Amino acid sequence: MISLPLSLDGFLSRLEDANKERFDDENWSFNEGQRAAITSADGPLCITAGPGSGKTEVLISRALRLLLVDGVAPKSILITTFTEKAAQNLEERIADRLSTLGFEDEVDANALRIGTLHSLCNDLIQEYRYPEYANVELLDADGQQLFMYDNCDFVDYVRGRGLDVEEWETISEEELSGDEWRFFKPMLGWGISDQYGPNKWQATSGAATLLDRVSQYRVDTAAMQSQAPDQWKACAEGLEKYRKTLKDNSRCDFSRLLEIFIEFIGSESGRRLVDGDEERNRPPLTHVLVDEYQDTNPLQQELYFRLAEELDQPNITVVGDDDQALYRFRGGTVECLIQFPTRAAERFDTSVETVQLRHNYRSTKDVVDWCNRYLDDYPLMQVPGARAPDKDSMLVGRDDTAGRPSVKALLEGSSDSVAAEKAAELVEQLYERDYITDYSQVAFLFKSTKETPKNAGPYVAALRERGIPVYNPRNKAFLKQTEIKFALGALLHCIDPGLDGAETINIRGRTRTQLNTWYDSYEEFVDEFDAGELAAYVETRREALEDAEGGDSLGLTLLDLFYRVLSFEPFQTWIESPDYPAPGNRLGQLSNLFDSFMSVSGAHRLSKSTRSETVSTRFLRQFYWQFCGYLEASDFDEPEDPYNQIPEGFVQVMTVHQAKGLEFPVVFTSDLDSEPWMSGTYWIEEQVRPYASINPSGTETERAERDELRRFFVAYSRAEEDLILLDNEGAPTTLSLGYSEDNDELTTEWFDDERRVRTPDDFFETAQESVGSHNSTTLKRRYSITGDVLAYRRCKRQYGYYNEMSFVPDHATQLFFGRVVHETLDRAHRHYSGEIDGVSAGTIPSDGDIETYFREVASSLKAQNIRPMSQKAEETALKYIQRFNRREGADLYPRVVDTEHHLQSNRGEFVLEGIVDVLLGDEDGREIWDYKAGSRPDSDKELDDYRAQLNTYAELYAYQRGEYPDRGVIYFVGEDSRDDAMFELSFSTGEVEDALTAFDETVRDIEQSRSTRDWFGISQMEAPSEGTCTECDIRWNCPARPQFKRNLN
Repeated sequence: MISLPLSLDGFLSRLEDANKERFDDENWSFNEGQRAAITSADGPLCITAGPGSGKTEVLISRALRLLLVDGVAPKSILITTFTEKAAQNLEERIADRLSTLGFEDEVDANALRIGTLHSLCNDLIQEYRYPEYANVELLDADGQQLFMYDNCDFVDYVRGRGLDVEEWETISEEELSGDEWRFFKPMLGWGISDQYGPNKWQATSGAATLLDRVSQYRVDTAAMQSQAPDQWKACAEGLEKYRKTLKDNSRCDFSRLLEIFIEFIGSESGRRLVDGDEERNRPPLTHVLVDEYQDTNPLQQELYFRLAEELDQPNITVVGDDDQALYRFRGGTVECLIQFPTRAAERFDTSVETVQLRHNYRSTKDVVDWCNRYLDDYPLMQVPGARAPDKDSMLVGRDDTAGRPSVKALLEGSSDSVAAEKAAELVEQLYERDYITDYSQVAFLFKSTKETPKNAGPYVAALRERGIPVYNPRNKAFLKQTEIKFALGALLHCIDPGLDGAETINIRGRTRTQLNTWYDSYEEFVDEFDAGELAAYVETRREALEDAEGGDSLGLTLLDLFYRVLSFEPFQTWIESPDYPAPGNRLGQLSNLFDSFMSVSGAHRLSKSTRSETVSTRFLRQFYWQFCGYLEASDFDEPEDPYNQIPEGFVQVMTVHQAKGLEFPVVFTSDLDSEPWMSGTYWIEEQVRPYASINPSGTETERAERDELRRFFVAYSRAEEDLILLDNEGAPTTLSLGYSEDNDELTTEWFDDERRVRTPDDFFETAQESVGSHNSTTLKRRYSITGDVLAYRRCKRQYGYYNEMSFVPDHATQLFFGRVVHETLDRAHRHYSGEIDGVSAGTIPSDGDIETYFREVASSLKAQNIRPMSQKAEETALKYIQRFNRREGADLYPRVVDTEHHLQSNRGEFVLEGIVDVLLGDEDGREIWDYKAGSRPDSDKELDDYRAQLNTYAELYAYQRGEYPDRGVIYFVGEDSRDDAMFELSFSTGEVEDALTAFDETVRDIEQSRSTRDWFGISQMEAPSEGTCTECDIRWNCPARPQFKRNLN
C-alpha cells in the first residue's frame, strides 16, 4: 500500500498509467504544456487553454497534485466554475481519479469547496455566520427584477415619472426634465416610445443592468457623484439607495453578494475561513483555482485578489481562453484574463507563471487549421491587447485526420428556407446511412434560437417536417405555449371576470393586449379541449366572488387557486401523462414565477374588491403591472434538466453561448451574415471608464467586432468531425469567413469543389465512414434522506410535482415556524461561541437575548413575506425556543462543534447528502442532533422515518470521520416534557446498514418512477397520512383521496 504524500514524479506516473487505461491508449501522456500547468509551484499561475486542450483534465490533475503530493486538505482548496453542472462534473471526476489511484479512503473529494462563485460565496458566508448576511434571501434574476419594480427609486428616475426628489441629494426639481431616459436609451433596449419614453418594466430592466454594471465594473460612486454628468450622479446615488433598500428588506442580489463577500474576507468571520478553525475541524484556505476566467468581471477579480492576498501565499490559479470570451453583455471583461499576469504581479508583488495549452484533441486537423486561420490572420485580432500576449496557434492533437476536408459549406438559395430544407435532408441521410448513431450527435448553432423566420425558425421547421426530433429549450417561446396561456386565462376569469378590474385600474399598452389575449383564448381552449369541468369550476369561482362582501377574504392564495385550476383536464393529462413531459415542467416553472411575485409583493390571501366584482384592486394592480407586465416584457427559456443537458434522440438546436464547453461530431453553424451588435454594453464601458476598474481595448466598434469574432470562433471550435457553414447563398461575410494567409478577404470560392455541399452525396464523397458511437456524460444525481427518500416514501405523487417538475408548494406560514425556530437557535449557538458583536464567548443567552434574536429573525422573514399563521403562533414559537434555551443551553452549547453541518458521500451511482442541525463533541463522545419545530408524532411510521434519518446521518458522519457518532437525537422543540422532546438513538452497524439498504431501494424506486414517469397513480391504500393530504396543494384531484375533488370550490 503506497502512503501519502506521493512524490511529484510518482504522482504523474501513476496518473498517466491510469489515463492510459481510461483512454485505452498505451502511448497516452501529458503534453509539455499540461505537465507545466500541473507541476507549477505555488504562487500566481495563468493557464491559457484553447478549445479541446484538456483544460478540465489539467484542472483536475492540478487539484489532485495539491491533495496527493502537497498534502493540502480538501477544505483548503476553493475551485470556482462557470456553471453548477461544471462544478458537479469536476467534483465527480476528481472523486473518480482518487478511486482509480486508490486514495478514495484517504482523501474526501466531497470536502473540496467546488461551485460557481456565487454559490460558494453564499455558502461560505452562511457557513461562517457573517452577521451582515444573516437571514437574507438571495434573489435570482426573476426575483431581482420583480423586487426592483416596486422597491428601487432609480427605476422612477430612468422612467422619468413618479420620483420623489426630496429623497435625493443629487437631483433637484429644477434639474429634472422627465427626459433623463434619453441619456440612458442605449441601455433600454428596443421598443421604447419616443413620445412617452420607457414603460416601467423597460425602465426596470434598464435600471437593473445599469446598477449591475456599476457594481461589476467597481465604479467609484463617490467620484461619480462629485464629477460625473448629472445622470451618472443620479445612478451612483441610486445604487447606494438600492443597496440600502435590499438590506432593509433582508434581500441580496448577485452583485451585492460579491460585494458583501469582499467585506466578509476582512471580517472576523472571514478570518476563520482564511486562517482555519481547529475546534470545528476547518483547515485554513490555501489555494484558489478559477475556471473560465475570461468571463470574469472586475468585481469578481477584486474578490479573487482580496482572497489571495489573505492567504499565506497568493496561490491563485486562473484558467481560461480569451478567444472564447462571450459574456461582455453580462459584465464580463476579457481584459481580466489578458492582463492577469501584469495585474497579479503588481498586486501581489511577485512573478506570475504563464502556461499555454495549445494541443487541440477535439477536432480534426482541417477544423483546427480553419480556426487558427480565422483568428490568427484577422487584422483586428493582431492588435496588441486584443489577445493574450505571446499567444501561439493551436496544434493538432489528433493523428488520424490529416488530408480529410471536414470544413464544408451548405449555401443554397436566396432565403433561409432553401438552405434549411437542404440541411434537414442531409441530417436525415446522416442518420439513415449510419454516419451518426443518434440525432444528438448533431448540433445547429445560432445567434438566437427563437423559432422566428430570421432566426432558427426555418431550420427547426424543416427538421420537424421530416420527423426529426428537435431539442430547443431556449427558443423563448414559454408564453406562447398552450398550457401557459390556458392557465393564465383561467386565472383571469376567476379573479377578474370581464377584465373589469383591468379597466378600473386603467391597464393599457402591451400588458393590456397580453391580458386580452389570455382572457379571450380561455373560451377557445375550453372548446378545443372539451374542458367543461374546468369551465364549471371557473364559473363557481366567479359566483363566489360575486356573492362575497367587499373586503371579505376568499380563503385562498394565487398559488392555491392555480393548483385548483390544474386539477382539471386538460391540465392533468399535460402534467401526469408520460406522453407530455414538457407541459408539466412549464407549468412548474410558472408556479415558481408566481412564488417569486408573491414573495416580493406580499400578495397572499385573495379578497373581494370593495369597488367591483373582482378580487381587490390593490392586488390586481400589483398582479397586472408587476407580474403580468414582467411576463410580457421578458423572454423565458424552457425548463431544462440539469442531469440531461443533451437528451438522446434529438438534434440539438443551441445558441453559441449555450454550446460553450460542449462538443459535437457534426456542427452546423449559421448566421453567417451577422454583423457586430452595438449594444449598450459598449456605450456604458465608455461612459463609466473614468470612474471604474476597467480599461477595455479598442473603440466601441472594434470591441463589438472582436466579440462577434469570438462568437464565431466558439461556434467553429465545437466541431469534432464535421463543421458545416450553413446559410443562404449570399450570406457569408468577411466577419464570418475571415482572411486568407495572404491577408485577402476570404470568399465562398474557398468552398468550391469538394467543400461545397449541395446534396447529401456531395457530403459523403469526402466523409469518413462514421463518426463513431454516441457518447454521453451523465452526472450523478444527489439524494438526501429528508428531501428525497422520506419525501418519496411519504408521497411519490408530491415528489413528482415538487422534486421532479419543480412546482412550488404554497406553504409560507408553515415555512415561517420552522425557519424562525432553526435560525433563532443558530443565533443562540453563535451567542455562546462569541460570534455576535458585544457578546463574550461562554455565556448562555438570556430570555431577553433569545427574544431579541427571535424578533430579528422574524422581522427578516416578514420582510421576505414569509409570515406566521397568526400572532399567537409567532409567540408560541418564541416560547418554545426560550424553553429550549433554558433547559438545554448550559449543557448543549459548550459541546457544539458545528451547526448546519453538511455531510455527503458517494454511493456508486449517486451521491448521498444531508445537513445535521448540530454536531456535538467532547471527551464524552460525539453526537448529532436535529431540531423539529413541532411536537413528537404519535405514529410509529413517522418515528421510523426519524430513525432512518439519524442512521443515514450516522453513515455520512462515518464516511467523513471514520466512525459512527455515539448518539443521535431528534429534538421536538414543541414538547413540554424533556422526555417527550428527546428521541434518542444509539448506532449499530446492523441498523445503519439496514437503513442504507432501504435508502438504496428507495432511490431505485425513485429512478424507476423517473424512467417511466410514474409518479401519479397512487391508490387509496397508498394514501399518506390525513394531515399530509390536508396540507397538500395537489390534493384536489388525488386518486388516493377522492373526497377532496368532491369538496373543491
